[in-house]
Amino acid sequence: MIKRVKFLALFLFIVSLSLQAQIQSPDNFLGFPLGADRKLANYHQISEYLSLLAKNSPRIEVFNLGKTTDGNDMIIAVISSKKNIRNLGNIKKQNYQLAHPELLTQQQAENLIQNGKVTAFITCNIHSTEIGASQMSMEIAYELATRNDEQAKFYLDNVVLILMPSANPDGQLMVTDWYRKWVGTEYEGGRMPWLYHRYVGHDTNRDFYMLNMKESKLINKVMSQEWFPQVHLDEHQMGSTGPRMFVPPYEDPMSPHLSPLLLRLEALYGSNMSFRLEENGKSGVIDTWAFDSYWPGGTRTAAWKNIVSLLTELASCRVATPIFIEENELSGGRKGLAEYRQQINFPNPWRGGWWRLRDIIDYEIIATYAFLETSAKYREGILRGFYQMNLRGIEKGKTEAPYAFIITANQRDPITA
Repeated sequence: MIKRVKFLALFLFIVSLSLQAQIQSPDNFLGFPLGADRKLANYHQISEYLSLLAKNSPRIEVFNLGKTTDGNDMIIAVISSKKNIRNLGNIKKQNYQLAHPELLTQQQAENLIQNGKVTAFITCNIHSTEIGASQMSMEIAYELATRNDEQAKFYLDNVVLILMPSANPDGQLMVTDWYRKWVGTEYEGGRMPWLYHRYVGHDTNRDFYMLNMKESKLINKVMSQEWFPQVHLDEHQMGSTGPRMFVPPYEDPMSPHLSPLLLRLEALYGSNMSFRLEENGKSGVIDTWAFDSYWPGGTRTAAWKNIVSLLTELASCRVATPIFIEENELSGGRKGLAEYRQQINFPNPWRGGWWRLRDIIDYEIIATYAFLETSAKYREGILRGFYQMNLRGIEKGKTEAPYAFIITANQRDPITA
């Protein structure tokens, strides 16, 4: 019996090594180290790579959501354990039921909470010059497809990750094409002379209360029509001369209409990100700064649907060109950090130096793993909280004003109305 167990363990180990050998790393696929100075993968390469992973790993499935404004495929990679990938239809159904608690008895809800998986949605690169997260998506997908340690197994068993490598594929292609065209010249890393979304430019994440753009509609399809995730992380970049990274909790003001439980969960996720970043020697991480919890029109509209809604912001370099920042160039000046100095929400300021695309990816990888860790560790609490917040929202609609909004048909401008 002992010999059999040893043989089986050896067999599984050999199979796992064989699987890893079959799956190309991002570096081998691209022909350069991911995050290398002046090197970028474009959206077509990223999509092709994720599809290649899906062909070679039972942990990944790629879905084409539809066409973008310029006719590119908008994809998501769904990553989880082999068992969960085979059960995605039931997981979607369970998410729908928890999002619509009026359909459930208390016992049915409890069964779903005890046996369900956290569905966690990550959107990358909605602002196309904020390129780091699109590159990071290849690395995190590869690692989750090939890692066989207990920690990775814990994440994959308890979480279904929906990874959108770019929320604006058209712009990602424009930015990479423009950057490659001018790399090695005096214009390297400069701005394009046109918008990176044909109609809305940088305002791609201001469209989530109107859903005018194809991309917004497809993201909404994931969040509110098909997958009903309990958690959403939107990975961004910002200016270069302030903190290195922002994570929740958010700064004031907060909307009084958001559930206090939702705000506590956002703080829980952000605190674990801060902890893991600090643990890994990453300085310059700040919370309760600049970005508030009253953001009615952006991707954080997810919060109005009781989805834990997380924003991260990384300091930028010049697309993929490294920059050197003197310590005296670093500044505060936004709410939560009047001066660039150590304080309670910013205990370890970055002191300047070289800042590269690879640095951005490294911070994002750590934060993304912390996101998965929190989702897996607090699986039951997150599912229960999602159910309870949705149930309380329905009850409030029955017992508190406003009960409804009546819009008169007699409008001065009925077409606009």
